[in-house]
Amino acid sequence: MVVTLEKNAGLLGQGSGAPSTTPALRISVLGPLAIRRGNVELRANDLGGPKPRQVLEILLLNLGSAVSKTRIMDLLWGDNHPAVALPTLESYVSVLRRNLQPGSGRTGPLRTVTGGYAMDRSLVELDLDRFNCLIKQASHAAPAAALALLSEALELGSAPLLGDELLPAWAEEERALHTARVALARVQAAECALAVGEADKAVAWGLAATNEDPLNERGWNVLIMGLERNGQDNEALRAFERCRRIMDSELGCTPSPALRQAQARLLERTAAPAAAPKASAAVRPVRDVHPVAAPTAGPDAAVADRLRILIVDDHTIFSDLLAGALDREPDLKSLGAAKSVDSAVTMFRELHPDVVIMDLHLADGSGLHAAERILSEAPQTRVVMLTGNPSQEALREAARMGICGFLPKDGALGVILDALRHACPGNMIVHPSLVARLGTGPGSAPQSAA
Repeated sequence: MVVTLEKNAGLLGQGSGAPSTTPALRISVLGPLAIRRGNVELRANDLGGPKPRQVLEILLLNLGSAVSKTRIMDLLWGDNHPAVALPTLESYVSVLRRNLQPGSGRTGPLRTVTGGYAMDRSLVELDLDRFNCLIKQASHAAPAAALALLSEALELGSAPLLGDELLPAWAEEERALHTARVALARVQAAECALAVGEADKAVAWGLAATNEDPLNERGWNVLIMGLERNGQDNEALRAFERCRRIMDSELGCTPSPALRQAQARLLERTAAPAAAPKASAAVRPVRDVHPVAAPTAGPDAAVADRLRILIVDDHTIFSDLLAGALDREPDLKSLGAAKSVDSAVTMFRELHPDVVIMDLHLADGSGLHAAERILSEAPQTRVVMLTGNPSQEALREAARMGICGFLPKDGALGVILDALRHACPGNMIVHPSLVARLGTGPGSAPQSAA
């Protein structure tokens, strides 16, 4: 971990991490920081400013353990400690105590220990602590019980750690570590689902794992095995081919022996029905078999079963890269790229794509305007929006008009490709990273994991 743990036996809770008494504070750090003290709800802006908030977050990430004042100052200011760093830190702690434990002084959850501070585990109920406890319990449980524990953990831990903390480097590093723990839990849950015969869940988690990390071979393994057990042989073969290309281009290696064996089984099964027509054809005399010219619409026939996609983006390099990525997929096909609202509508009318992937901000206006014109003519069209700077109003407007998805433009390519495959009218997918940038509130947009 980034934050140095300094143990203090007097503060460490015993057992699994559940509070031994009724907690004085219930705190969420998965997603936007939220604190409940009895009937009082506190948010980040109720803690006296960014620095006091960061002090609290550092202590929460080390729940039940002491962190020295020197270490906290290093995390707050790096190598640029102000001359009054120590009294400033102590003033931050005083501000936190007034908000977290009014009237309790040093006897509340935020304790002073030798050389530093700690949050008393017995007085704090923390969602991150619950997540870690569930993961630990699952590691010692039978597959069915482990699946239930991991499902609860993933539901709890899917939001980004410290989701609205954007500035300090230590927060980014802790968030990356938590993301890795969630990814591992997702693969473990998929493996447990396979073990108990729940292939649908294994496929969903395997797909999420490989979208997030295309080099996650355990994720590919459970995805392909799940598709195979679900009877989706062609989908499993496509997944294997994606895995093979990624492993070859990124690592210069081939998929594992288990995956190659799965591919052999799948190829054998999918090829079996083709044997019967060959036998009947052989009965006919050779002279009766005439060569047939290839269809004149060869290119169209070759992509007839591929999803046809129109790109709308005024950044040529991005459009070209995305088009190339689409055309490398066996089930996707780029039809072309429009750069403006008007050209998007014109090309849609000419090409009749299955899906439109569109930047929110175009040179001559909003992608929402182009989407509205397209959907007014063809309401069942699937439109997926990309943006790096969402707003609650844009998400609400997109949901109102029937847009299928809102994804970060700087997100993983695998997420975009699979959103294009699975987008459907009436079910808007919003990537969690966009929701995290917005925070929460009464006017928040609909939320759904990508």
